[in-house]
Amino acid sequence: MFQYWKQFIDHRNSDPSGCGASPEAAYCLEIGSVSDTGRARPNNQDNVGLINFANSRNLLAMVADGMGGHQGGETASRMAVNTVQRELSKLLDYRNNGFLALKKVFQEANKAIFQQARQSPELAGMGTTLVAMLLLNGYVYYANTGDSRLYRIRDGQWRQLSQDHTVVNELINRGLLTPEAAKTHPDRHVISRAVGTQTKVRVDVAEAPLAAAIGDSFLLCSDGLYDLVEEAEMVELIDRHPSQQACKLLVDLANARGGYDNISVIVVKILKAARAFDPIPATRY
Repeated sequence: MFQYWKQFIDHRNSDPSGCGASPEAAYCLEIGSVSDTGRARPNNQDNVGLINFANSRNLLAMVADGMGGHQGGETASRMAVNTVQRELSKLLDYRNNGFLALKKVFQEANKAIFQQARQSPELAGMGTTLVAMLLLNGYVYYANTGDSRLYRIRDGQWRQLSQDHTVVNELINRGLLTPEAAKTHPDRHVISRAVGTQTKVRVDVAEAPLAAAIGDSFLLCSDGLYDLVEEAEMVELIDRHPSQQACKLLVDLANARGGYDNISVIVVKILKAARAFDPIPATRY
């Protein structure tokens, strides 16, 4: 499922990162997104959300992959995306640090989902992964819980920015399992953290904002994509095609290989602007 909000908050004259002037003042964004049920599941428990700020260089993108049965997973992922979309802009109004804002909204989403599950027996045990990328004035902040991923693609090379919170990744980190063996491990889909399953949630947040550069691409996705499509294939399709077309081609490729899970993809490209950034009036429509 896909949700798109426009928020009219202008950070043109603020720098919540404390990093000084934007590294890339004259850039624009090319954004694509697709969320697909896949070939095997009866419903889509993923949710994809985007906020486009009044300053069109700024963006919030997120992917949530719900769990907890037909109704629970879809409810949890939708609540996570809605809560982040609603609460983050309030925090940024007060020029909070991007990292602190992300941590806060993850906790707010966790609280909302956990309380709803306690009040509704049919939703007991529901939870969701959540990965979010916040782009403010040329700097990228990101946070995640669970195994939905964020990648950066630069000069044809990919780098996973998020951390997988899974049983097998913990084994890899301890040196007890190789990445190759993890691909076929029976517990590779068992996550060790989720939003909404406990009173508090542990959130991984980047230690420092990442400076974006012209030509960078960012990919957010659920495991329905990366389980069936190799990173090298992601890079090739994203580098060769516009963002929306790349998203569709990635989903089509995962479906062609079985589509065993819901598949959600967001691609954000940092492109050179045709001319220096001009203020955009904050007009509601």
